[in-house]
Amino acid sequence: MAARHHYVSRFHLHQFCDPDSLPLQDPWLWLGTKVDGSVRRRSPKNVGTAPLLFDGPGGLADPSAKLENFLADEVEGPAAVVMKELCSRPSGALRELPQPLMRYLGWAASRSVGMKQLAADWAVEFGHVLSGPFVEPPPDGVGLGTTVSRATRLLHSAHGEVVISAGEDPVSLLDYGWAPDLRDRDNFLEFAHIQAYYFQVRWFPRLRWFTLRPPSGSFFTLGDRAVGWGVPDCLNAPPCCLRHPDAFLIAPLSRSLALVGRNRSEPWCVTPAQVNVMAATWARQWIVGPTKDTVAHALSDRVKNAQ
Repeated sequence: MAARHHYVSRFHLHQFCDPDSLPLQDPWLWLGTKVDGSVRRRSPKNVGTAPLLFDGPGGLADPSAKLENFLADEVEGPAAVVMKELCSRPSGALRELPQPLMRYLGWAASRSVGMKQLAADWAVEFGHVLSGPFVEPPPDGVGLGTTVSRATRLLHSAHGEVVISAGEDPVSLLDYGWAPDLRDRDNFLEFAHIQAYYFQVRWFPRLRWFTLRPPSGSFFTLGDRAVGWGVPDCLNAPPCCLRHPDAFLIAPLSRSLALVGRNRSEPWCVTPAQVNVMAATWARQWIVGPTKDTVAHALSDRVKNAQ
């Protein structure tokens, strides 16, 4: 049986376990599915996985490297320590986001399976904008990676698909609305690597960060997109929307702490229920939480808000 890789880290999922289950050897959380609104008990080890999803180098220089190993050793391990410490602090403004957490959240924002479809949607809806002149040049380091020569499958909303052979330059096609087919694992892993880098060096450093805690008896949920962002009228906007003065980013870190990034420093009135609705809206397939009622209410409130 093929190994299953977590696209939402197991240590992150564990922060949303049912408090009553924590003393047990195998604690659980509550998994709600968007397609039918059902809520079931699950172990974190069985949530948010896909077979061999990161079984490739992505943007790593070593073609024999596995991104799964890099994520476990260089990203998730350091972040787990920092996240545990941050979740013990009181809520409020953060002077800066700890680097290990910034790195983890950049990857969490980029590596979910839902990003495959989102990127395809962005290419169709915003292709005329995303392929236009740059508002600003790419961050330092984007053009310094190792050149990889391989066949690449591209998609176009009107013209179907084409395969560019190894050695051909796809740039001219990218300028005319073609985009890498993210159903191809190599394309997806390289896309995730570039997106994670952009989050870490371009978008995250510009945001003002603060944490939120829910009232006693209330909890946050976590979706299969562990990090979500948008503007008030568009929750599924591409990451470049984070330039907008009203843009926001939300990353639930635990059942009792959510991280928020904004371009504004004014207080932001947002309730745990609103955070959970946004988490459910961003999610492609599922959300999890520490109680059955919390998850069920987030799913039902999302449907009501959409009507």
